[in-house]
Amino acid sequence: EQASKSRGYKAKMIAKNLTEQQHTVILVAADRIGWHQEDVHDTLIKYENRIILSDTCVAEKLRVLVPLCGKTVDMAYLASKDKVEKVVGVDGIRKALEEFVAEQPGLNIASVDETSGSYEQFSGDKISLLKGDFFALDDRATGGKFDAVWDRASIVAISPAMRENYVQIIGGLVKPGATLLVSTLDKRSGTPEGMAKGPPFSVPENELRRLYESQEWVESVTKLEEIDQFE
Repeated sequence: EQASKSRGYKAKMIAKNLTEQQHTVILVAADRIGWHQEDVHDTLIKYENRIILSDTCVAEKLRVLVPLCGKTVDMAYLASKDKVEKVVGVDGIRKALEEFVAEQPGLNIASVDETSGSYEQFSGDKISLLKGDFFALDDRATGGKFDAVWDRASIVAISPAMRENYVQIIGGLVKPGATLLVSTLDKRSGTPEGMAKGPPFSVPENELRRLYESQEWVESVTKLEEIDQFE
């Protein structure tokens, strides 16, 4: 099977919800879309100020959502930021969350006896982890809505048939003035089977635009950068 060629890009979205207050949503597709990475994602490091110091966010302290988080060290990195009040990671695999807890002793994370709705919960310093179905998630389970979302490899992980549902869940979890930073993958060469195969699935710019620009809370999508892995 011919290796698939992939490109990354960065896009900015200005989002508007029904209160007529605006969201600013930044979408980023980078060249590294692996699952667990030992280090903090390059895209997050490079563009963290676009979500943490967004001009549209009026909150002094931010709540950040990391959907389908696995055991990414990005959560510990975000929790270390003074501007961040709380990081909430959500995943359906308990082992990944338990490994994150074990690998991040400085966050003092422990299992919480009581569940948050149908979710198992782990809580620590500036961080909460929820184990359960992302597609049943609402702001009651997460303890409130979010000022920022870091989608490091989430939308590329889900079945293409579930993408609209995914976007609806995200839209229900963000506050006015929120920022969304997304890392995605665009496979541009290879066999049709190879390009369609996943996860990770290919989610090119036109698909992100189709998903987000159709939402009432989204005003625009602007591409910021594209990276070719094979150059």
